[in-house]
Amino acid sequence: MNFELLAEERVAIESAGIAAAQWSWQAHAAYQRRGIVKPEDLTGRRSAFLIRHAMDLQGVELQEALDDPKKARGGARSLPCATREIDRAGLRAAPVDISVLPAFSAALTLRFQLLTPLLTRDDDPFYLFDNPVRKDHVYGVPFLAAASVKGLAADAFQRGFPHRLPWKELGKKSDDQSRTMRYRQDNQIAKRLFGIASDDPQELASEAGRLHFSPVWFSHVQYLVMNPSRTDKDGKPDGSGIGTQPIQFEAVAPVTEKGKPVQAEIGFFYFNPAGARDSDETTARTDIACFLGALAAWWPALGLGAKRLSGYGAIAPLSANCRATGYADMQQPIEFSGVDSWRRLAERIAKGRA
Repeated sequence: MNFELLAEERVAIESAGIAAAQWSWQAHAAYQRRGIVKPEDLTGRRSAFLIRHAMDLQGVELQEALDDPKKARGGARSLPCATREIDRAGLRAAPVDISVLPAFSAALTLRFQLLTPLLTRDDDPFYLFDNPVRKDHVYGVPFLAAASVKGLAADAFQRGFPHRLPWKELGKKSDDQSRTMRYRQDNQIAKRLFGIASDDPQELASEAGRLHFSPVWFSHVQYLVMNPSRTDKDGKPDGSGIGTQPIQFEAVAPVTEKGKPVQAEIGFFYFNPAGARDSDETTARTDIACFLGALAAWWPALGLGAKRLSGYGAIAPLSANCRATGYADMQQPIEFSGVDSWRRLAERIAKGRA
């Protein structure tokens, strides 16, 4: 939320220049944090915000719920964001001009449907909630950062093409970077795709990866309330909520305010360095097909974002598109639709025939 908008909101509410009902939910969230000097002051304001804007109250009037928040019952509402401004700014999908890239380069677009709320982490230090979803600081639209997409893609590739040694034997448990470096040293496809970064250039030179990633933009946000729970002797939740201090999370919503499924797309492009080592057609095909195959196998199984092993960020593939240059059999864009579209595109590229 930018400072100009905050100033406008303050003037509006104090001068009654506009009705508060005309504000967006994000404007209300920004205003609620005004004047807070102690963390405990946030508790009541968070509760009031959730009741007013983020809950479908069931069997209780709004004022009654505000007077006694314990009476508030209902599911989470889906709150729309200003995606139109993102589209006008040309940020949602930055097209790659394949014609200017070296031979055997490719641009890939994977579309998917979000099935469960997706969690990310923002770095905004002044927010109504302790766990805000990552949003563009100008437009307030939630997104999954390109760096996060790369990390999730590298994880999927590593699961799809594991090292001959167990992961724990590749290095110290506390030094994940050394494990990653050793894995990519031994797996040349992973090294070409994702690159390698070394803190000690005398030991190993850093190398940029051929894959380039774009952020994933989403359209709706919802709020989740998670109660702390007791655990059994094995450290697993026993199903009883303590409920002393509920933890509120902002999340990317899987449905719109009208109940329609939320769809999104991820863009990549593979830059093949002409004339460099391992830049022939067979190598490029292998790289792209292995990458797509790993995503097709693991992303629908694991999901995206944080806490995905708990079921958050689950996705279902919708379509896959590839635009490439230099390939005799891919002079026109290739596209597949359906839940197996990502896998089918990987097979099509690997086989090298129409």
